[in-house]
Amino acid sequence: MKRKVIVLAVSLCVSLLSAQALLIPHEAKAKRAQEVIFVSAGPSYPEASEGLGLNMYINALLGRILTHPALKGKLQLKIMDKGTLFATQDEALTGVASGAAQMTYSGPHFLEQLGSEWKLVEAPGIFESWEHFIKVMKTPPWRKLHEKLAKEKGVTILKWMFNTGDWYFFTNKGPVKTMADIKGQKIRFAGGEAFAKALKALGTTPVALPYTEVVTALQTHMIDGLVTDFPAALYFYNLDRYTRYAVTISFAIQPICFVVNTKWYASLQPDTRQAIQDVFDRIDVSKFYENFQASCIRQWDGNPKLELINLSREEAQRWRAAMRAGIDDMLTGIDPEYLKAIDSAR
Repeated sequence: MKRKVIVLAVSLCVSLLSAQALLIPHEAKAKRAQEVIFVSAGPSYPEASEGLGLNMYINALLGRILTHPALKGKLQLKIMDKGTLFATQDEALTGVASGAAQMTYSGPHFLEQLGSEWKLVEAPGIFESWEHFIKVMKTPPWRKLHEKLAKEKGVTILKWMFNTGDWYFFTNKGPVKTMADIKGQKIRFAGGEAFAKALKALGTTPVALPYTEVVTALQTHMIDGLVTDFPAALYFYNLDRYTRYAVTISFAIQPICFVVNTKWYASLQPDTRQAIQDVFDRIDVSKFYENFQASCIRQWDGNPKLELINLSREEAQRWRAAMRAGIDDMLTGIDPEYLKAIDSAR
């Protein structure tokens, strides 16, 4: 009996040692997986407009990390959104530049802290459309600016993913056919010196207000209208209840890019980098945003109580020229090559 107990005890020890030996490689493999942190001050989905498109890339990246041979077991993506790590998106971008995190998204207004040239992208009267913007980003001066951002500031742009919407002019006073028709109108803008100057150049009175006060300001006639994108106009502000006229001249665009820490990205094996880059090369959500905007414009145009105003080509050029002139003093110190590239791509 004693012999059987000893044999059983030895067998159990051997089994435990064998099981442990089998687990060790898996545990070691799990420990070898490098943690990659994606940071965002806001929600990734669905409350923010940019979250709708960003979420597609994040989910695709998550899936690829779990299944692709060049990524599986090597990387582990951790999503820290809603201000978990950084309170603002400016801080999130700075965090990625410093290496405190590896990934985030950005817009030109955040990139301005890393280079004044980026203020051109969202300045009124500069870019006519998303297509115009993409053409400009491929020109030599702007490609060099991307390289400078990566080498000197530690931030590599993997892709300009989409435009969350063009900024248009909405007002309850009209109809609007020329700049003279908007003279003196009180127009809300989200903030920023460029928009204030451009609105003044058009003859309006700019009023900076937080988004939470827009509807009340329209109801009390504190403002006559505002500049915003069509999806926000219909689904956030419900402007179809408060403003009758929408003028389809694009004030500015809102492009969003996906960025990574340059040093970290360069440290990856070539096949690992390519497996990540493939996610961004193979997915294109820009058409979703274009179609969503077009659908909102059709919805507005189809409402008999509302009016969609398409300016003549000549009048639209006057508006853009006025906006451009209004912000000229802000462009001092920026290499004229960047503006030349923008104008040559029209």
